[in-house]
Amino acid sequence: MEATRTPATDRRAAIAAAALEVLEADGGRGLTHRAVDRRAGLPQGSTSNYFKTREALLTAALHRLVEFEQPSVRAMEALVPDGPYAPPEAARLVADLVRGWLTPGRSGLALARYELFLEARRRPEFQLALDEVRREYLLLVEQLLPTAGCRDPHAHAPQLLALLDGLVLNQLLQPATELPDDGLVEQLERFFRTC
Repeated sequence: MEATRTPATDRRAAIAAAALEVLEADGGRGLTHRAVDRRAGLPQGSTSNYFKTREALLTAALHRLVEFEQPSVRAMEALVPDGPYAPPEAARLVADLVRGWLTPGRSGLALARYELFLEARRRPEFQLALDEVRREYLLLVEQLLPTAGCRDPHAHAPQLLALLDGLVLNQLLQPATELPDDGLVEQLERFFRTC
């Protein structure tokens, strides 16, 4: 059952989306309630009325990011009925998802995600919220890995998440070592062959 949308929930969602935009543009140091107010085009004090603390604002941004990532999650789940996939095909499909995360319209979300990771390192309360979301993604990857022929999804799911985080971060931030498309596929195929 879909939750009923109210002006307050719409406002909270808009503030959380603006927080992600601030994280993308200005990093964690730039994330203030006032900066989010400006980004969202709201009167000063609006963000702090909805999210009293920095941790509450970060958690709202995290959950909004999860909402924005739902199309990728659904795309991965849609692959299951057509499996099982051989390692080269599994690698190509996952590389396509990674390339989608790096398109100009979506790469800002990836940057915001890494800013949230950095914020979590400094804020134990927020780290708990991030850990909960990461556990959900880990369970999803565990459920999907058998489609790629993985014999031990519980052991290999954390490895795949770490590989994806590393590949996306490298592609975003290190143009000198950016992998070409076939390099992405090669790294992922190597993983699926040992899974």
